[in-house]
Amino acid sequence: MAENIDIASGEAQILSRYLIGKACSSEIEERYIIAVKKHQAEFDNEEQKAWNRMLASRLYLKLIDSGLAVTNPQSALRKRIFIMLALLETCPENIEFFLPQERSIFYLIPLGFRAGLSALYMIFGAITVKMLRIT
Repeated sequence: MAENIDIASGEAQILSRYLIGKACSSEIEERYIIAVKKHQAEFDNEEQKAWNRMLASRLYLKLIDSGLAVTNPQSALRKRIFIMLALLETCPENIEFFLPQERSIFYLIPLGFRAGLSALYMIFGAITVKMLRIT
C-alpha cells in the first residue's frame, strides 16, 4: 500500500523552497520520497485536490498550512511538510537556517510584523480549511 502513494514531480523542491527559500539536494529529495512512503503520508480525494493546489501556489501552500496548524495539526498534508522540514534540518548544508543568529534589537520590528502576518494567515487559513472541508 505504501508503494502506491502519489508523490508529485518536484514536490520536494517546492517544499524546500517554501521552508528555507532554496532548493534541496537530490539526496534529500530521494530521502523525502522514501520517508513519505514509509510514513504512509497519503491523502483522501479532498486532501489530494488541496495538495495539488498547494504545490501550484506558494500563497495557497502557506494559507492551508497555517490553517491546518490550528484546525488539524496532525493532518497528512502537514505530515509531508514536517517530513521535509526534518530532512532539511538534519542536513549540514542547511545549518544556517536552523541555528540561532545574533541580531540587533531592531530585528524585533520585522519580527513583530511577521508575527502579525502569521496570525492573519492562521485565521484566513482556518476559514479556508473549513470551507474546503479538508480534514
